[in-house]
Amino acid sequence: MRYLLLSDVHANGEAMAAMVKHARLRRWDEAVFLGDAVGYYAEPERVIEQLRELDPSVTILGNHDAMLLTLVDGGTPDHKEDGLVMEILARHAHELSEDGVAYLREFSSGHIADGWEATHGALRSQWEYLATVSNAQGNVDHLSERICFVGHTHVPVVFAAVQTPAGDMWRTVPFRKENSIYRIPPRAKIFFNPGSVGQPRDGIPLASYAIFDTASSTVEIFRVEFDLLGVQRTLRRQGYPEVLAHRLVVGK
Repeated sequence: MRYLLLSDVHANGEAMAAMVKHARLRRWDEAVFLGDAVGYYAEPERVIEQLRELDPSVTILGNHDAMLLTLVDGGTPDHKEDGLVMEILARHAHELSEDGVAYLREFSSGHIADGWEATHGALRSQWEYLATVSNAQGNVDHLSERICFVGHTHVPVVFAAVQTPAGDMWRTVPFRKENSIYRIPPRAKIFFNPGSVGQPRDGIPLASYAIFDTASSTVEIFRVEFDLLGVQRTLRRQGYPEVLAHRLVVGK
């Protein structure tokens, strides 16, 4: 089985379109979305439609998705972000169609399959950023399977624990090339993040996604160019904060 892994699109329809076009040229069986369809950029409805067309077998609720649903329901999110984030989510909550909101309501907090599991942030705390070895070590005892796919940090990386007589030996592997392959060590416990489609944060302004192959026990990571200038033009035309246009250029 080959799984297409994608996360953190954040209403960036141009990046999603480029990623899907790139992925269509590769062989995969099912898609797994790791959360955050909305927030930050200007095309929440388009991204929801793109996800529906992709028809993921697993759709995980991201923190931006969850906050938007709370706003739609007239509530106050328990997990608040800075003012910019909340301003854009309030705008998206107003702009999304009823069908778009209904689709987000179908997302789940996590998923467990045969040999792997998935969540948006982390296992011990839903919105924890699994960004360091220390975070990974704090979550390893919460694993139900030995492989866990996460999103949330917007950085493509693997944290791997290999058993040794002296205890677990941890390794961090970032993925900065346009095409990288990581072979999962036998019996290792890993947390893998495919990076962000819509807002990369590792200094590389390219959409990121991955394909997990259960037969070969590998994950292949891809970086894809998208119409960055087109995204910026749309943001400015629709009056979104300039900082969002700038951060795409620097991959932050």
